[in-house]
Amino acid sequence: MPALQERPERDVPRRSDGATGRSRVIDGIRRGFRAIAIAFVVATLVPVVLGLLLSVPTGRVLSLIVATLLLQANAAFVGMGLGLHPVFVLVVMTFVEVGIVLSIYEILDAFAEQSERVKRFTKSTEAKMARYPILQRYGAVTLIVLPALPVIGLYSSVVIGWLLRWDKLQSVFFVTLGWVLVTGFLLLVALGIVRVVF
Repeated sequence: MPALQERPERDVPRRSDGATGRSRVIDGIRRGFRAIAIAFVVATLVPVVLGLLLSVPTGRVLSLIVATLLLQANAAFVGMGLGLHPVFVLVVMTFVEVGIVLSIYEILDAFAEQSERVKRFTKSTEAKMARYPILQRYGAVTLIVLPALPVIGLYSSVVIGWLLRWDKLQSVFFVTLGWVLVTGFLLLVALGIVRVVF
């Protein structure tokens, strides 16, 4: 009889661990859906609606979106090849960039919450960054140049900002600023206003 009384007590932590594990999985799935929703609304729906308002064929808008996802800033040349206005190309590509950046942040945050290893790594990084207050405060500014670099590009620059635990709002702002600058420059090249010698 005493054995029957002890057993439920042993099972309580197991049940609470299982419930915690389930809630973390559900939260991870929720964040995953949120990332997909952000990407769909900001990177796809808004540009398509903008195209409809400006009487731009939806097929061309979708082609530019796909080109931006695959070619990143080089999609400026695709947009010009599709006969789209340079300002429209810049605006659509910027919406795609913002949607993707916010989605990547959601996915990375979900990983950090789900994985103990990632959680330990981020805490360790935060502790190391705390030793360098200037880098912690102004490090996100360096993200301006990263979208222009061929090897790093847009996606890696977001991961770098997240790994170094820089302020999310600042990181998104500076990555977007760098994106606008490099895309604007490539549009000027496509228009023949700027000549680049390789």
